[in-house]
Amino acid sequence: MRLLLLLVLAFLLLSASPAVSAGEAAGPEPYQAQIIEAARTFDVPPRLIAAIMRQESGFNPWAVNVAGRGHMPGSREDALHIANQAWAAGKSFDVGLMQINSYWLRRFGFTPEYVIDPERNIIIGTWILAQEIKRYGLGWQAVASYHTPVNKNTERARKYAAAVISHLKQIPPVEAE
Repeated sequence: MRLLLLLVLAFLLLSASPAVSAGEAAGPEPYQAQIIEAARTFDVPPRLIAAIMRQESGFNPWAVNVAGRGHMPGSREDALHIANQAWAAGKSFDVGLMQINSYWLRRFGFTPEYVIDPERNIIIGTWILAQEIKRYGLGWQAVASYHTPVNKNTERARKYAAAVISHLKQIPPVEAE
């Protein structure tokens, strides 16, 4: 089963995919340069970065999730208001395109203002993903661990990885892959 999932992920990463259908999220196009830069910097497939962005925020740079409750504010200011309230209350929250968790902010001394910037958010999120790929190899466990540590909740981790893999089918190529 594990080998099959790895093969499916590898196939999807290497194959061309159809464009996102009408009615779905806008897509990675506005962030293509940042995705390509992060992919090259950390040796992570660009479509995988885009698929995680799709899963995490639907490509909304102002997405915020506080203690499991998603918010899709329409502006940077509104997103920062929500994130800063959660920050002050000591709550767990995720912010931006790649939904960087407050754990990382506290660990590295980042502020919500710093991390919500789309370019920084993509770089930081890709770095986190690259750490999981180094730990598990390029497969479902690395993808799953971006969201949920595999050793803490295997079923939740697998569901997350499956959702990201399904997005790979919908993400147009980010560059000539």
